[in-house]
Amino acid sequence: MKKQALIKQLAESTYVMIQPSPIHGIGVFAIRDIPKGTQDIFSQGFGDWIEVSREEVEALPAHSRALVENHCLFDEKSYFIPEYGFKMVDLVIYLNHSDTPNVISINDGERFEAIRDIAVGEELFVDYGTIVEGEE
Repeated sequence: MKKQALIKQLAESTYVMIQPSPIHGIGVFAIRDIPKGTQDIFSQGFGDWIEVSREEVEALPAHSRALVENHCLFDEKSYFIPEYGFKMVDLVIYLNHSDTPNVISINDGERFEAIRDIAVGEELFVDYGTIVEGEE
């Protein structure tokens, strides 16, 4: 990324950071107000999500299995793990669940959108059940 583009991103579209959450360990929090409809909350383009069966995840060592089970998308038959594994950090994996979310998943977790205005200091939540649609 060129320096000027980086400076612009930092000034105009850096919205969140991770910090301790009273809900579950670590969460994603607004560091500036996020207007309803904002979709560039998180970085994009780090790679694909790889579908891995539940059986393959269960065969992993306990420490690796815990990372997948706590930080990856899933449906009834599979987990979806970032292709880079856990060598890089995508803040999306720290979104905590709520039945009354303030962000929604667009295109099965490819992007997220603020569904209401989110104030600085507020934790971002997503409904885990709406991120990945089960595949037939």
